Amino acid sequence: MAKSAKVFHGARAKVFVKPTENGTPQLVGIFDSCSYSVNIGAEAIHILGRFSPDEITQTSYEAVQVSCSGFRIIGNGAHVLPAVPKLQDLLNLEYVTLTMEDRQDSSNQPIMTVENCIPVNYSTGAQAKSVSRVQITYLGTHASDEAGTQNESSGAASLPS
Repeated sequence: MAKSAKVFHGARAKVFVKPTENGTPQLVGIFDSCSYSVNIGAEAIHILGRFSPDEITQTSYEAVQVSCSGFRIIGNGAHVLPAVPKLQDLLNLEYVTLTMEDRQDSSNQPIMTVENCIPVNYSTGAQAKSVSRVQITYLGTHASDEAGTQNESSGAASLPS
């Protein structure tokens, strides 16, 4: 039996975009990199009579930024599967879920899931002696990984329905 490698790498990664809550996740075959960052806002609490902070207080869980880049495929640009909205679609824009899976893991436990994403930036271009590339940035509400899902704690306020 073959030994399963413990270290995750790019050849094992598959990135999916799930267009709507009830949609089917679709494999995005143009990306050659995908990274995400989670920032927790914090404030140092300084009080009179002390040089150092007395404590650090978490003040927010910032929007998760996901940056994907890949190859510009004719007929399959940023408005197709990566789900970048066209100008006329902004009014009715729906969230997408971005997921990265390990193709070596048969359990399909996601390596990364970022919920409630919207594309906020994309760029592309052409250069002599190079393939054309596309870069897309998404913002999402929260990220989860193979350690389990994350959600706001119970009792958190939300916008009215």
